[in-house]
Amino acid sequence: MNFRFIISGLLLLICGSYLDNSRGVLLPVITEQFHLSYTQGSWFFIAGNIGAIMTLFLLLPLTHRFSEKKIALVTMSVGIVGVFFGFRVHGFFTLIPFSIFLGSALAVYGALSNLLIVRGSDLQSRSKIMCGLHMVYGMTSIVAPLVSGYFLSKGMSWSGCLALVSVLLLGVLIFSAIKIPEEPQLEETNTSSLGLNGLQKWVVFVFCLYIAGEVLVSMWLVTFLVEAKTLSLSLSAKYLSLFFVVMTLTRGLCFLSFKEEQENRLLFLCLMGALFFFGLGYCGYLWAFPLVGVLGPFFPLFLARVSRVFHLQSKSIILWILAMGQVTLAGAHLLVGNLAGWMGIHRAFTLAGGLLFLSVLGYLAYLPKERKYLRGLHPDT
Repeated sequence: MNFRFIISGLLLLICGSYLDNSRGVLLPVITEQFHLSYTQGSWFFIAGNIGAIMTLFLLLPLTHRFSEKKIALVTMSVGIVGVFFGFRVHGFFTLIPFSIFLGSALAVYGALSNLLIVRGSDLQSRSKIMCGLHMVYGMTSIVAPLVSGYFLSKGMSWSGCLALVSVLLLGVLIFSAIKIPEEPQLEETNTSSLGLNGLQKWVVFVFCLYIAGEVLVSMWLVTFLVEAKTLSLSLSAKYLSLFFVVMTLTRGLCFLSFKEEQENRLLFLCLMGALFFFGLGYCGYLWAFPLVGVLGPFFPLFLARVSRVFHLQSKSIILWILAMGQVTLAGAHLLVGNLAGWMGIHRAFTLAGGLLFLSVLGYLAYLPKERKYLRGLHPDT
């Protein structure tokens, strides 16, 4: 265990989470200040998604040429300067490039935080550490809107709220520069390519199904409750907040009490529990929707698992998962929006449940493939 890598990854994720989860609070302020329509304002997110996709695919070759430390120091330096360009945004056409930069920063910090955790943790403790990392992301998701809202209420500009993260970025930069050793690259740089084999592509596919299912639930739940179930906006927002609370708590429980022999059962129960509660909520038992958050541990636990199984290609797999996850999300949001316009949000929202169901099937299909792969690596065991 190298806790210097782990601390750097944790702090970097906090920076990314703050930027990511402040955007929802800042969007109404931005649209009002620049007199933007809802369509124009949505590009604050869409442009960020485009930036994230481009950056993650760029990271694939870069992580095979440069160490995590070098990439982290460069991107944090750029980030410290870049967030201040928000003060130079004067309308829609200057908002777009800034949004692309912001999405790129979020993608880099999220990817590097996972790579630093993989580099700093040993194989036995990685699952617990991953759950702890993503638990902190969930906690920051709750705190970030409150912090941004507080400073907005005190008269700070939206760009100033984003620039606040530069203080933490500077601290992480100094810590990483001093404390993280310049270690040689893992063996994968010499033994593997950027491509994936069939089983690894299946892993990426399962993650894409899961990511799309999870995000569609969280992003469209309020709209579903308001339009299909006629709940008030404030009450619907509370359901969503409780969803994130359950997600964070379940990750915290895994961080405190996870045992590797429970991994298969736990991963399956996370998905099945989420699917069960989604079905209950959709059938009218609305109290069940926040409990869909029991899926929380799946992402960090499964990510830790595949980084162990495919140890020599852990960098490539993580980056492919994050990059293709962004691509899938863009398509999934577009599909839900079109379906909602065609048949209504009540029916369109079933896509989220369908993706969770496919995630269960994809994970169950992965298990025998993994056993066969491991037997091939260790035929005598």
